Amino acid sequence: MRKKEVSVFCGPACSKRGTDVLTLLTLLHFMVDGICGAALAEYAVNQPFMEPILYYFGLYNAFAFGTQWLTGSLFDRRPNLLRSSFLFAAAALAAGTVSDFGIGVQAVLLGIGNSVFHAAAGGYVLRRYETYKELGIFVSSGAIGLALGLNCMVGVYPFAAACTALSLAATWRLFRADDASAGSNRPAGISGKGTAENGVEGRGTTGAVAASLVLLLGCVVLRGLGSGTAYSPYVMLFPCVFAAGKALGGILCDRAGYKSTILIIFLLCFVALQRSGLAASVLLVLAFNMTMPLTLRLAHWCNPKYPGLMFGLAAGCLLPGVYFHGFFIAPQAMAVLQFLCLAAAGYLLQKQVGKPA
Repeated sequence: MRKKEVSVFCGPACSKRGTDVLTLLTLLHFMVDGICGAALAEYAVNQPFMEPILYYFGLYNAFAFGTQWLTGSLFDRRPNLLRSSFLFAAAALAAGTVSDFGIGVQAVLLGIGNSVFHAAAGGYVLRRYETYKELGIFVSSGAIGLALGLNCMVGVYPFAAACTALSLAATWRLFRADDASAGSNRPAGISGKGTAENGVEGRGTTGAVAASLVLLLGCVVLRGLGSGTAYSPYVMLFPCVFAAGKALGGILCDRAGYKSTILIIFLLCFVALQRSGLAASVLLVLAFNMTMPLTLRLAHWCNPKYPGLMFGLAAGCLLPGVYFHGFFIAPQAMAVLQFLCLAAAGYLLQKQVGKPA
């Protein structure tokens, strides 16, 4: 990220420590989504009717995405609960693979385990790291794991075993004595006029902050609707595009700056809309997913004391794309609205903490 934007959107350059933590959480994200996909696919392949499949997939998503704001808020208010969150999530996910419980119970358990993991790990990444690339890398792996599970390329037991092992490793690594400060309720990476104590929240500009959050969450809804309609006979193609877009968006924002990044995303959308076919769809979905680390980081700025809540709210806004695959908004309108939402939210938050240095 350019130096002049650091004080507004990130704070000082973040420490190089903790790369192993990011790697661990990214791998665990892959396994968590993979185990959910594999367990649901195990039910679906033996179910001759589509209606119950859609119902139980919807039930799973309601818990997995719809409750993250609740679990995230709980972790923000009771950070000590983070110490057991990964093991709890692993236990719930493992129980969700037991077919004797019935698919209804399985769907709820899988959704709860997914929700707990994402709220805990997502809030941790927002709190611990200061730039965009870590967010992009963390969220990138889930789509690939989910696709591998849903398409029965990897079975439930390998995912479950790896998920349990990585959860044990995460519990040990994240909360060692020399890393205990990362579990505090003070968000990392916010300094100067942008601290939680005297920054956006402390200046009492609740109207502008609320407007910024609404714009950012609206952008997430658009991204979910745009990506949710992406289908291809190449079952791994679009999940890999999802992952690449999320990681690329974060890396590009750190290198080129927020304003340049949203302009590049808009130009990629414009180029994609001038073409047709698979290549155009891939480029458009790539551009849509590049917005994810941006919306997460700026949503955190709207309420820096509650990273888990902010991560959960953004996750919940993906639900329309899950449920309404046939919901039609013209791609041209999506591209323009997405750009306007990101630009307006960035401008409002920039005004809250002063112009870039």
